[in-house]
Order: sequence, then C-alpha cells, then structure tokens
Amino acid sequence: MSGTQFLERPGGTLAYSVAGAGPLVICSPGVGDLRSTFTDLARLLVAGGLQVATVELRGHGESSTDWPSYTESDVADDLLALSKELDDRPAVLLGSNFSGQAAVMAAAKAPDSVAGIVLSRAFVKGTPYNPMARAMTSLAAVPGLGRTLWMSHWPTLFATKPANFEQRRHELADSLTGPGRFEPVREMLKSDHIAEQALPDATCPALVVIGDRDPDCPDPAAEAVATADRLGGPATVLVVPDAGHYPHAEDPERVALTVVAFVRDLVQAH
Repeated sequence: MSGTQFLERPGGTLAYSVAGAGPLVICSPGVGDLRSTFTDLARLLVAGGLQVATVELRGHGESSTDWPSYTESDVADDLLALSKELDDRPAVLLGSNFSGQAAVMAAAKAPDSVAGIVLSRAFVKGTPYNPMARAMTSLAAVPGLGRTLWMSHWPTLFATKPANFEQRRHELADSLTGPGRFEPVREMLKSDHIAEQALPDATCPALVVIGDRDPDCPDPAAEAVATADRLGGPATVLVVPDAGHYPHAEDPERVALTVVAFVRDLVQAH
C-alpha cells in the first residue's frame, strides 16, 4: 500500500491508501474498526490484478474527528467522492458492516458510478441482532465506558482470529483513545439505519459475503440469501466456513479469490 493520503470532504478529511493497478476496488471498514482490517485481503486483491484503495471511516483512525454527522448516507457520499478522485470509471465498493450499508446506498444514489458492490457482513436492516451494540449505544455517553465496552466486545466477533490480531487490537485501542475519539462510533451505532430501503434501487451486481459462525446472526447463510434476494440487481452469496463477523479478515484467501473473479466478470461484461 502507498503511504497515507487524505481526501478533503465537507466537514473533514478522510485517510486512505492505494496500491496496485487495474479495476478499482474501494474497501471501507465497519464501525469501530480501521482500514487495516483489509491488510491481507488488499495484498491478495492487488496480486490478482486489481487496484485497491482502503479508506478510514469518518472520525476513525487517521481521518479527522468532529464531523457534523456520521450517517450511512454520509459514508456513501464519501465512497463516491473517493471513487471520483481516483478514477473516472465506475468502481467496486467493498464494505464491511456499516460501510456495506453505505455501499448499498451509494449504488442506489449513483448507479453510473458503481460497477458492483461487495457486502462483507453488512447489517442491511433496521437494527443489529446483538443486544450488546444497543447497550453500548446508551452506555457510551459515560466517559471511557464506551471504548472499554467496544474493546471487550470486538474480539468476540471473530470465529477465527487473523495472524495479526493482537497487533490490530492494539492499533484499534490506541485509535479510540483520547477525547472524542469514541464519539464517531457511538454516533454510527445510534444512527437511523436506512440502507434497507435502498436495496431494490441498488441494481449493480453484488457479492454478499458472510461467515457461517457470525455471532451476531442466528442463521448467517439465510440472512445473506435474504439480502441478496432483496437487492435490485444480480447477486451471489459467499458463505465463509469457520468465519465470524469479519470474513474478509478471517479467511482473506477465500474471499480474495471470489472478489477477483467477481470483478473480472464485471470487466468482461462491459
């Protein structure tokens, strides 16, 4: 990956890195996570002949804090802006969790700018299943408690921990330290989840990825199929064995092979 670059947006700056050459894939992490979640996946995608950008969410990592808002629609606009900055051609948007919801909204908002979407365990529904997220939303207002809750909850979301798990845990904890650093997480957790309404209007090809041991979902495969069925365009499902909430990080080889094939099919179709 290249060194960190910054994209100026109304209300702040977004940190991102780019590597490789070929069709553009923009990878954006979930709430309370960093773009380093894509380190292994990005390397494999680049080796597969793709250009890969990894971007931080608003208020996360090296992106600036104190944004005016942190909605799915805001992040959708951020992804579209980065795509325009990097390439005039439509990009593939790969989003984890909250960013998957944003990818759906971006595809619905600007169909000519989005070639396809990859949803890595995206909550494209009104509320997440796990009550921990709702508990954190109310308790995070207590100084220091929100970060503590999240850093105890985050490791439980993995069914198979990546080799760099401990390094990433320390990076994430450090990134959430300091006044106001957890505020973006709290705001995203409590925001109105409206991407579900945009599913029929997201008409580009889609790949829905889910781990078969996701602790936040009683029936991961069924939920992935239900999401794929509600999208407005052709959609396929990849269920990753022995993976939890972050299949792109827990089994990057399997996910990368499928994403590279997905992007190649898009290129051939056009």
